[in-house]
Amino acid sequence: MGSIDRFILNGSAELARCLDAPPRRRPWAQGDVVALMEHLYPPPSGRPGDRALQRQQLSSAYLAGVAESQDALMLRPRGALAAAAIDEARALLKNRAASQGDRLWHAFMAGARAGRATAGFAAPAAATAELKLFIRQPLTESGLAQQALIAGVLERIDQYNGAPHAFAYLTGHQAESADTFRASFEAEAGQPFTPQNFRSWRLARLAEADAFVNIRVGMSESSAFELSYHVFRGACTPVLFLVWKHAPIKTTLLKDLGNLCDVTYLEFDQPDDLDPGIADFFRRCKR
Repeated sequence: MGSIDRFILNGSAELARCLDAPPRRRPWAQGDVVALMEHLYPPPSGRPGDRALQRQQLSSAYLAGVAESQDALMLRPRGALAAAAIDEARALLKNRAASQGDRLWHAFMAGARAGRATAGFAAPAAATAELKLFIRQPLTESGLAQQALIAGVLERIDQYNGAPHAFAYLTGHQAESADTFRASFEAEAGQPFTPQNFRSWRLARLAEADAFVNIRVGMSESSAFELSYHVFRGACTPVLFLVWKHAPIKTTLLKDLGNLCDVTYLEFDQPDDLDPGIADFFRRCKR
């Protein structure tokens, strides 16, 4: 269970007590919402972990807006409002140009609109929505042997397409090599291969990712670049490392990333060694 989910399950009572205070003037203003969140949460530390705090604040502002709009409409299918709050927080965090105060206000107003709605909450959206997968595989350093191994890993991943989430493959699910990936990019993107075009295309898809899967069967500098962007500038959604035993992670800075993001490391010799760990990862992923 992620930090947002724990907050919604365990912290909603505290939030409700704050909102049950003596009647206040209406309508709420942005400053009121920011002040409420500052009361509920510690100030930011300036560290990468602040993104988890921001997600919690945005989820809380959404739920506060729902409660302020109309408490009676809180009686909906279990988990529906929580799932909507999480989705709203993730969407707002992708707008890196906005201030956190602006995001809090938009989250609050989105919650207020949800509170006035009388339909659209028949089931939690997270239970049925596709999981957008960004799969990183070695490209420029990959030969025929690595390509065959990657194909086996991709086949094991696809075994869990729909269990429980259907997958939307942001970067395809075809094994590539140094000889094939440029042509594949041009066919998919409809533009000539250049470092700038390739980078822009991939980072745009990375911004949409609900999960980042890194297949490591050899050294890849570009994998480290995209992973760093995802953690420090991107959506920082869950990361799955699939590490071939004959290509172990030697770079210290790629090990033990658990204090920066939700990360799982799985080691394998043969692709089918990954089945139990992959199944558990996708069960835990939240759309």
